[in-house]
Amino acid sequence: MKNTFKLSLLIVLTILTGCQQIKNITHSLSSFTSLRFKIENVSDFKLAGVPIATKSTINDFSPVDALKIGNEISRNKLPVSFVINIAVKNPNTGFGGTKPIPVTIKRMDWVLFIDGIQTITSRLNREFQFPASNDIGHLPLEVSMDLFDFFGNRGYEGLINLALYLGGLRSDPSKIAIEATPVFSTPFGDFQSPKIRITSESFN
Repeated sequence: MKNTFKLSLLIVLTILTGCQQIKNITHSLSSFTSLRFKIENVSDFKLAGVPIATKSTINDFSPVDALKIGNEISRNKLPVSFVINIAVKNPNTGFGGTKPIPVTIKRMDWVLFIDGIQTITSRLNREFQFPASNDIGHLPLEVSMDLFDFFGNRGYEGLINLALYLGGLRSDPSKIAIEATPVFSTPFGDFQSPKIRITSESFN
């Protein structure tokens, strides 16, 4: 009889413990908030292989660099590469009695918009971890594309001015937007976010 009672008590305690764990997980999931993103700046911009971070006008290019860029444009090409640096907030810090939840971006499909024009589509396959803290994390998106494919109708001067606006000395990331569908990894499993739009205006 005693053994039966102990077994029954053990079963009840196991069920109660399991129920509490389920409640804790459910509470954590219900209070889980996706990461917040904001475009911080653009760096390492190269126009046909020419770094432009110190340039603000067409006149800042050397004759050799101008000829190199002009030759590419004459071939209906203008390869560029740059990095979009995105600031990231993890709001799951445990504030207000919620559970602190570290979040990892497992992968992210994204589309780049420049000056309102949809350009390239890419996928981030590398993982980035963001602890449950008030610190701002960073997510670099490496971009490699042909600017002529999307803005060739602007001509030589228009293309260079656009590049300078994006990655030159007085660069302004407001012309850039990202539409992304990130997949987050949490202690409770993977979570796919609805499509989000990332700009330089504010954390979304």
